[in-house]
Amino acid sequence: MPKSSQTRIIDDEEKILEILQTNAKASIDDIAKKCGFSRQKVWRIIKKLEEEKTIWGYTAICEQERYNLKHFIMMMKRNTYPIDQKVMQEVLTTRLDDLLTDSVIEIEHIEYVHGSYDGIFTFFAPDLITAKKFCDRFKERFNQYVASVELLEGIFFIRNQRLSNPNLKKIINYL
Repeated sequence: MPKSSQTRIIDDEEKILEILQTNAKASIDDIAKKCGFSRQKVWRIIKKLEEEKTIWGYTAICEQERYNLKHFIMMMKRNTYPIDQKVMQEVLTTRLDDLLTDSVIEIEHIEYVHGSYDGIFTFFAPDLITAKKFCDRFKERFNQYVASVELLEGIFFIRNQRLSNPNLKKIINYL
């Protein structure tokens, strides 16, 4: 049975997204060649995906050790107290990096999850002490809504954003 035009459009979008997710710097010409599409078709699809907010943006994945930053994961468990709309707006619209004004904190990822925890925050900080201070400030600021916070320190990325770490030999020696 032939595919519907809507299914073909989605398939075409997925081909382009697959390439962009592994190489955001890929040129329209390269994408067109890999997908077997015209340059104009690729450009139209990318513009449509950007307008629809399917593509949020483009980013470079950097070796944070170069900047003396370590990776941390904060897992947060909520209590049953309903979250005030003003507080929800603050969490959704601010970066939260400013909770710790005397140190560098770079929040990478905030996700609401279902399971043992309700939220996962990944961030970069210069050291474990700074990361703990950030978690403590977070818990203080939102204490009415937070039952517990747990902190994990990442040792190294094996994969990040679908890409394998280019320093795998160094990682293998570590293990």
